[in-house]
Amino acid sequence: MDSIIIGSTPTGRKRDIGRLKWSSAITYLPKASKKRREAFGPELDRLNTDICVFSLEPNPDHYSRHEHLRRAYNSLNWRYTPIHAGVAHHTGNITFYHTGDDLGFTTKKSNCRKECRPEQVPIIRLADWIKREVADRRIPLTGNNTIMPPRVVMKMDVEFMEYEILPDLMLSGVLCNNIHAVMGEFHHDLNMIAYLWPMTYQGQGEGSLWTLDRGTAKQISTEWLRMMEHNPNCNTKFFMKDDESYKNDGQPLPIIQMPSNNTSIP
Repeated sequence: MDSIIIGSTPTGRKRDIGRLKWSSAITYLPKASKKRREAFGPELDRLNTDICVFSLEPNPDHYSRHEHLRRAYNSLNWRYTPIHAGVAHHTGNITFYHTGDDLGFTTKKSNCRKECRPEQVPIIRLADWIKREVADRRIPLTGNNTIMPPRVVMKMDVEFMEYEILPDLMLSGVLCNNIHAVMGEFHHDLNMIAYLWPMTYQGQGEGSLWTLDRGTAKQISTEWLRMMEHNPNCNTKFFMKDDESYKNDGQPLPIIQMPSNNTSIP
């Protein structure tokens, strides 16, 4: 089995990224319903060494944390690769703002309530990355004992940029052709952040802007899900769930084994 998990966020909110552990990444492989178990196989039959995990994180405040996770997991031959970049529908750079509160990091200056410290960070076109790293990957040969074929699942909490990224993923074809399951949210049903609507996005051409209100966002996101569900050529299942239970999962990080002696680093 050569399953891939992608965790993407452009904002780097502390509650999304700060305590991400391998046990939580495994939880991204849905296990709650019968349909999900059929798609990804029984949890006890999954091997951590068979799973590749990628995280895309633009917030420099979290880089050291992700590198610590990488070293801990890689010491057990668990393949975890942090990518220090945000995701978007194009490649380049973008200005993020440190908000100094629980929001953490945002692309929208209007979201700032406590402070608004700007920082330029790299962004990559997610559709291109999936095409290059996932769709074109070399899938290992499997024997007769393989329980499930390769699966790709993505946890996406991109803080309002889903209205730019998802259409690009759909129109490019990489979503329905390469991603078996997506867990994410569209942020229109959260009353606690209702003050952030309407959202303004950069259009084509310098100075071109377009605005999305909360009601329209709910309508178009509902139609996106309907199109994916009823299209026989789309292999993607979208689950409206932003599981952050890893915050309190109680699982410690693996001990990093040092090959030169018997000491370890917690």
